[in-house]
Amino acid sequence: MSKSEKRRRKPAKSRGHKQAASRNQTGPGTQPSIPSAQTMWRTMHLDWQVYDKLIETTMNLHPSLWKRDADKIQKIEQAADIEAVLDLATDAIGLASYAWPKRMREFGPNAANPIVARLNSDWMHRHAKHRTAIQEHYIGALRWCEDGAADALMRCWDSLDDYGRSLACIVLGLVGARQSADQLWAFYRHTRSVPQDWFVGPLWALIDLGDGRAADALIDALLDKRAFYEKYGFLSRSGDARVLLPLISDVVRGSEATRADAMWALTGVAHRLGREGIYQMLRMDTDTSDADNSHLDSFMDQIFQYSQKDVEEHFELFYSSGAGSILFQEERQGCTH
Repeated sequence: MSKSEKRRRKPAKSRGHKQAASRNQTGPGTQPSIPSAQTMWRTMHLDWQVYDKLIETTMNLHPSLWKRDADKIQKIEQAADIEAVLDLATDAIGLASYAWPKRMREFGPNAANPIVARLNSDWMHRHAKHRTAIQEHYIGALRWCEDGAADALMRCWDSLDDYGRSLACIVLGLVGARQSADQLWAFYRHTRSVPQDWFVGPLWALIDLGDGRAADALIDALLDKRAFYEKYGFLSRSGDARVLLPLISDVVRGSEATRADAMWALTGVAHRLGREGIYQMLRMDTDTSDADNSHLDSFMDQIFQYSQKDVEEHFELFYSSGAGSILFQEERQGCTH
């Protein structure tokens, strides 16, 4: 990991619909260059201040968008009741995608039951063409329903498709719903072998909840050579001792595009396990001659070249304090959501 590689990991620019990334093939192969739709969606729902900052940045860069979306925003702001606001979810695009959840927050936790009723009703079948966008908005609104969010998501779980359940997992992780951990794990197992990246949602949740099974899933991903954007960032947060040798293999034999991230992830894992513990584990897999020990010492110095803070700056999308900055970068590049 050279000095030139000590930089924050940024995704490539993406102008497609949010779920476009969710359709990327994530089997063995080239590491995707953009985050999944679930990861971008989670970043939007970490903290309400992210919304406020994003709209401010958008307005500064693209003031003409207000005129373009003014009619939709006015309809949302003047809707008579919660049912009318829910009807307008399909109009929540552009700047209206900020106005809609802001209006929904006015109803507080009382929004949970109407959202669940809508998701479980025939209304969703009549709007099948907009199912993806509606799920994104409705599940996003449940994120702000305080203690009622987890119960609401369980009550509408069977009505969601797998993409919607992947988003629901993210909310369950963000609200600390530890009682849902077994269901999250079951959903991860269900999605692990499919080509879509729906498994990213339950993995986020298990990591956010501090569930040890996240480490089991990550060692599976490494051994399966599964390529997905979040892999090394997840490993930096939750990989355990079992990932050391596979990560070292990726550092030594991986592609030029992934070796640096593998090394950063290895450093993140190393800071959690401690230098002495890692040293002893690696010695068990090498000869104990003076020359070998010298090489091992040198490699250990490389692993611990940077601090945990440096790791978090590199993988900022995966550590809550800086995750929102990725959205502002997208706005600076001219991408509007």
